[in-house]
Amino acid sequence: MRKRTVLFLIVFLFVGAFFLFFFTSYRASQKEPEKIENHSLKSEILTFQTQKAKAQDIPYTKKYIGYILPVHEVSIIPFINGFIENVYVFGGQEVKKNQILLVLKQDEYKALLASRYADILKAEADYQNKESYFKRIQKAAQSVSASELEEAEAAYLASAATLEQVKASYELAKVNYDYTLIKSPIDGVVGNVSLTKGSYVGPSFGSLLSIVQYNPIRVVFSISDKEYLSELKKERPFADEKLKLELPNGELFEHEGNFRYTNNSLNKDTSSMAVYAEFENEGKILTPNTYVNVLCEKIFQNALLVSKSFVHLEDNGPFLYVIRKGLVDKVPVEILASQHDDFILENTLEPEDEIIIENVNSLFLKHKALSKEQI
Repeated sequence: MRKRTVLFLIVFLFVGAFFLFFFTSYRASQKEPEKIENHSLKSEILTFQTQKAKAQDIPYTKKYIGYILPVHEVSIIPFINGFIENVYVFGGQEVKKNQILLVLKQDEYKALLASRYADILKAEADYQNKESYFKRIQKAAQSVSASELEEAEAAYLASAATLEQVKASYELAKVNYDYTLIKSPIDGVVGNVSLTKGSYVGPSFGSLLSIVQYNPIRVVFSISDKEYLSELKKERPFADEKLKLELPNGELFEHEGNFRYTNNSLNKDTSSMAVYAEFENEGKILTPNTYVNVLCEKIFQNALLVSKSFVHLEDNGPFLYVIRKGLVDKVPVEILASQHDDFILENTLEPEDEIIIENVNSLFLKHKALSKEQI
């Protein structure tokens, strides 16, 4: 019995040792390929298709839809009622500021002006008389009663007030008389004119004609809220950009524009900001209410032009895989603009860096590498 027990223990230990050896060998065989793979990856030199990092000045144009507005536009409405005596302008005529456009019949207003002037002469004579008498009374104050002196002073002051009143009436009459001469308040181009001599007009009749300023002329376009914030960082918005116009027929307008100002609030529906620029328009090529393309041209100096497919995007920002000092490296970059299938990048690379232009596994980082051109 004892021999059988001993024999059983010997067999059990032998079988246990066998299974332990088998399990250990199996685990070792599973790990061995990984060790070999890592060892071979670290020891071999990787090769990639690359592109030389070449910094250059890159022209860039961004296009916006804009529309044309006059800097000044006025509707001519008479201040007084009257019959038109003469019309001195026609539709499409260019006029200057203070140029006479038309004249209302002046007889009534001229007569009233003359009457008010006569009132001034009469009031001045009475004033001088009252003033002279008051001064004489003052000199003889000891020989006249106090009430007589007071009456003379009151008459003098009343005549002075009357004189000022008739002068004011004269000025009002002169204003109305001057209103019979209807003048242009701005330089511009006259719109349609359908007025004729003898027509009765007045403030309640509405506009007689309109005048639009053509030179300079204003163009309005909108930029995004992000672009607006970017422009605010500059000393002056659009300081480093040229503003040009593409006309509806596809031609380029000859004059460049000048930025004037932005709107005082953001459009909440489109998250955009209106921008106002002015252009010289001597030939009246730019017409109000016309739509044009606004071209904002600038040059990114010392920048990189890289295909979008080579720029990798992550939550912490865009980056490039490059070969730097013989090793694969991951370099963060800043995207300045998008142009067709390329990104314009701020140049943060070193002169000898080569951009890898094929898929790269992040496991290759810091491994030795060569461009295929170096082989």
